Amino acid sequence: MQAVEPLTLTVVANRKDAFWFEPEWSALWRQATETTPFQSPAWLIAWLRCFQPVPFKVIFFRRGERLVAVLPLVVNGPEGLSRHIEAKGTQPGLRLLGEGVSDYLDMLCLQEERSSVGKLFQPWLADQLVHCQSAQFQQLRENAVLRSMPIPSSLHEEVLPGVPCPVVRLREPGTGAELPLPESTKRNVQTSLRAIQKIGRLSLKIADRLSLDSTISVLFSLHAKRWRRRGLPGVLETPEKQAFYREAFRALLQASALDLFTLFLRDVPIASLAAFRKDPVLYYYIGAFDPDYAKFSPGNLIILQVMEFARTAGCHTFDFLRGGEPYKYKWGAEDQPTYIRKVWR
Repeated sequence: MQAVEPLTLTVVANRKDAFWFEPEWSALWRQATETTPFQSPAWLIAWLRCFQPVPFKVIFFRRGERLVAVLPLVVNGPEGLSRHIEAKGTQPGLRLLGEGVSDYLDMLCLQEERSSVGKLFQPWLADQLVHCQSAQFQQLRENAVLRSMPIPSSLHEEVLPGVPCPVVRLREPGTGAELPLPESTKRNVQTSLRAIQKIGRLSLKIADRLSLDSTISVLFSLHAKRWRRRGLPGVLETPEKQAFYREAFRALLQASALDLFTLFLRDVPIASLAAFRKDPVLYYYIGAFDPDYAKFSPGNLIILQVMEFARTAGCHTFDFLRGGEPYKYKWGAEDQPTYIRKVWR
């Protein structure tokens, strides 16, 4: 009988070393089930490069030489605060790396290693909480590793509701070929479609490697135009944020996890939508449209076309991600809960 190789834990606390592990981290992300693009190194390493949190810790769990789990953390508080997170009122503690721009967070772990990794992680966490006031893991999904992982008896915990993510099921058992959308939404979109087609032809384009940078610029431009029209700064306004999204989108495209759509009226871009894909789920991350065409509801027009694309690509779920904006529920979306788990000594 072959002996089981030991499980070991290694902590990396500098960016150069974390970047060095990117290839096998990416391989683990592709292999692991029930994960999202927000747990990929394509996303998280871009976060590390652009926001430069100090200090941070990436924990690598290995079974022999094989990487089986990764947990990236930052230390927030007076002694260490991620630059993109507001310092006011923040207590020293461990948080998940990627917080703020990520809609789902969790440890990346092979399903069959969850129990063993949890047993090794418990004493490490207890030791860390001698020096940190607490650990807070948020935007955990129902099946998240960190939601169900046991903690040592010396620690206390509290589980709270997080921000829900409305989702649309694109395929329902026993239904026909059409998207299972509310009839009122179908009518409204068709009315907008007929009206705008009187002006010219609509076309949907998806960015490839050569067109990605220019397509990202279109997204930034449309987003800024709409928010400036309201007299407000958009979430994509800062150079730091734009640099992050450019790097992350490039890496996600290379990992076949990004679909960046642009809706054109004749040759004029009127709407943009950035979506991520992992397994059979398409995640609507951010969208924008030209306010000059608002009466034609270009935001709805591009969402419908992207939903059709997702279903054709084999996706069974369209995830609107965080937030309860009313427009999401007009598509028949239902809330998917997330959780916040706080642990302290």
